[in-house]
Amino acid sequence: MAAQSLSGRFIRVALIGGPLLIAGVVCASPAHADDASYLTHLHNIGLDYGDAAMLRDGRVICQQVSWGAPPSEMQSLTLTQNHGLSPRQADAIVDYALVDLCPRA
Repeated sequence: MAAQSLSGRFIRVALIGGPLLIAGVVCASPAHADDASYLTHLHNIGLDYGDAAMLRDGRVICQQVSWGAPPSEMQSLTLTQNHGLSPRQADAIVDYALVDLCPRA
């Protein structure tokens, strides 16, 4: 009798907990990359104006986007503030910042 009671409780817990566990795994947000990934992405496209400066720029982009600035505005601003960048490089800086550094972008 005790075995039936124990197995009945286990089945109830499994029926309730199983779907909750699956929902938690499915709904979990993907992990965001880190500083190293951001720098690697920028280095791979030929950008290197100092790791500290590139990280600072990426974090400023994240902050501005979190405050409501559209990414296209950040791309234009990055292009005008960093003379010598091509439009493609400015786009990459913003895009990689959003992917690698911004937790809620």
